[in-house]
Amino acid sequence: MDELRMFKQFISSAEQVWTQIATSPRGKVVYTVNGVDYTPLPDKYNTKRKISRIFRRYWGKQLTETMIRNLQLRLLKGKLCIPCGTISSVPCSVQSLQVKANLPNQRTIAATLVGGEKKTKVDYRLIRSGETQSFTIMKRSGRELDVRYRPPVAPKTAPTAVAKPVAKPAAKKAAPKPLLNPAVKPEARSKRKSKGKGKQKLLKTP
Repeated sequence: MDELRMFKQFISSAEQVWTQIATSPRGKVVYTVNGVDYTPLPDKYNTKRKISRIFRRYWGKQLTETMIRNLQLRLLKGKLCIPCGTISSVPCSVQSLQVKANLPNQRTIAATLVGGEKKTKVDYRLIRSGETQSFTIMKRSGRELDVRYRPPVAPKTAPTAVAKPVAKPAAKKAAPKPLLNPAVKPEARSKRKSKGKGKQKLLKTP
């Protein structure tokens, strides 16, 4: 099998694995929580570890965790359940593909997917750890428009309040020191001292 055919089958299987699990319940048991109906998954998908192993055959760790989260699983009465309802059809069959970059143990592929009367173009980045190992899809474009790979929405943060500058109060002038003898002014006191210094005693000569 040539490489193009191998990648075509690999990507087609990778694109179908999420829907395969989401549409797997066949039982009639239904649990209703907050207005949402849930039904148990079959035994081969009844733990997140089993589902993760299936996804990791094709997808990297980060994309695997995103796909599991988007299944909206819930443990009810000891059973792993999934919301009931019709899964909207998504393009998951590879119509054509092209290798855009061919590096050692790394490929960048552009593929055209069809399905559910829809057609879309997707870019993939595949990596393997060695020539004898299988490839893993590490990146996929168009995730925001696909319920299977949609990343979590970041919580909105409240705008930070800007502190207004507060005017500092004017510095108070220091009060003048009180006089020791308020009845006598400093000028008069200095005059008295100067007069006392001007008087000199005369010494008698023999």
